[in-house]
Amino acid sequence: MRSPHLIPSGERRLVRVLLGALVAAFAGFAVAYTRITPLGASPDELSHLHYITGIADHARLPPAGEPERQQPPLYYLLGAIVAKLTGDDARLIRLVSVLLGVLTILTVFLVARRLFPLRPYLAIGAAALVALLPEAQYLAGAINDDNLAWLAGALLVLAGVVVMQSRVLTARLALGAGLAVALAVLAKETVWALAVLLLVIVAVRFARQLRAVHVAALVLPTVVLAGWWFVRNAVAFGSPLPPLHPITAQRQVFDSLSQVRGYLAATALSLVGMYGNGAHFVAISIFGARPLPSTIALAAIALITVASCVAVVRSWGRWDPARRGVAIVLLAVILVAVAQSVLNSATFDLQPQARYLLVAVAAAAPITAWTIAWRRNGPLSVARISAIAALVVVALLLDVSGLMTAAHAAAS
Repeated sequence: MRSPHLIPSGERRLVRVLLGALVAAFAGFAVAYTRITPLGASPDELSHLHYITGIADHARLPPAGEPERQQPPLYYLLGAIVAKLTGDDARLIRLVSVLLGVLTILTVFLVARRLFPLRPYLAIGAAALVALLPEAQYLAGAINDDNLAWLAGALLVLAGVVVMQSRVLTARLALGAGLAVALAVLAKETVWALAVLLLVIVAVRFARQLRAVHVAALVLPTVVLAGWWFVRNAVAFGSPLPPLHPITAQRQVFDSLSQVRGYLAATALSLVGMYGNGAHFVAISIFGARPLPSTIALAAIALITVASCVAVVRSWGRWDPARRGVAIVLLAVILVAVAQSVLNSATFDLQPQARYLLVAVAAAAPITAWTIAWRRNGPLSVARISAIAALVVVALLLDVSGLMTAAHAAAS
């Protein structure tokens, strides 16, 4: 097998150019959203901004009764730094989200490079699936801690893949995993389950190698970097976590199987053809003509899911135990994210929003790219290359239509 370092230099340069173009395209769309989207139109943006300005102007975290008080503080601390430097300019604070989105794309690329070291264009495909996603571009142009949650989730997946591909648990590897967990704890509660999953992966993978120094490296970063927040919560609220509050005044939950189809359709559409929160959903109109039907979005995602399952089953017999272990980890990440979103909608607030699933994007995007380009041997066929090119064109069409829709909504 060729070493990844033996990939021709011309091919490596082309990969870097393509990655740079993807990052530039994503950043361009996201920055455009920072200028077009009215302040407060994106999910809970005013509440997130209030959290940031509370830190920047008064050096305090949200007290009881304020929205978003349950959110961990890292995103808001980053925003507060920008707020202090810019005089609380909300549009410049939104650039924090743009940067986090770019880092997420790069992390997804790194995950895919580790998964497919001899197929660098699969890593480009995985990065493109994130960079050209309308929901990702839109929220990267907003003040919203989901952007940090996506990055934290991607880093947890990267750490999990590195752990599964390593034969020895070193102190450095354990510390890297511990830092990823600490970042997740400080990012958002939607990524905590994946942090626990990473700790389980380390414990199972290296059960016989775990020593006190490894346990300390896994746990101490969270204690040192995030412990103060839990202590503050205990003092302010009487518990390690602040009390949750529903997103909407009228609480609704996912309570019957009859809601399944509508729930799935709305979730699928929010990924590729609709954005906003429960109070401000905006359907993307294709070049201003008509919105994308939810059935199309749901069918496309269902088709990719089924195709991925088929490709895995057909390839499973040829994979060695190490590759199978990595595949199981990626599947576990996706299932945990889905279960968490459904459980939240069933017990707390009905939220069919794909943004909560994107904490697992670093697992889903490489699998999707591999499925689309799946082949047993030899180069891609002309038909498959044409299909991939068509997907890129469709994605760019959705991206442009999203900007047009946002501009029209802002002007109306």
